[in-house]
Amino acid sequence: MSAKQVKTIIASGSEIFIPLSKLKKSPRNARKTPHSEAAIEGYASSIAAKGILQNLVVEPEFDAEGVATGCYFVTIGEGRRLAELLRVKRKEIKKTEPIRCIVHTVNDAFEISLDENVTREDMHPADQFEAFKKLADERGFGAEEIAARFGVTPNVVRANACGWVRSRRS
Repeated sequence: MSAKQVKTIIASGSEIFIPLSKLKKSPRNARKTPHSEAAIEGYASSIAAKGILQNLVVEPEFDAEGVATGCYFVTIGEGRRLAELLRVKRKEIKKTEPIRCIVHTVNDAFEISLDENVTREDMHPADQFEAFKKLADERGFGAEEIAARFGVTPNVVRANACGWVRSRRS
């Protein structure tokens, strides 16, 4: 049996580290409109400050003969993959950077991609402003540092949250 014919089967649900260069955009990703540059910048800022907090979810790529290629399609986390590629371009990391991923082959890749994009909700702006204020008050972070850590502008951090908080809490 040749080396090409040997394939390692990784159990669904396994956590593995995959070099960034081996991760590809999934053709079964439900999101067709690309992430905005601002969103990618935001992800990159967050990842640079705290690392990837949510694992990418991947499935192995197979060639026409059904042999694993050694690459993986990113089913969930394409924005984080793009952010890491931006960090490579900026020379913050190497393209061989190991990325923590979860292999998922049980459910349909398109459906879990759709689920990931449909079943989430953004934070209420008042909660975001209160959280930024807490970081400033309790940790001494300035607006620029908070902005850099969360991929927003310092003006967003400096925005007057009092009106939001008062109107929401009344």
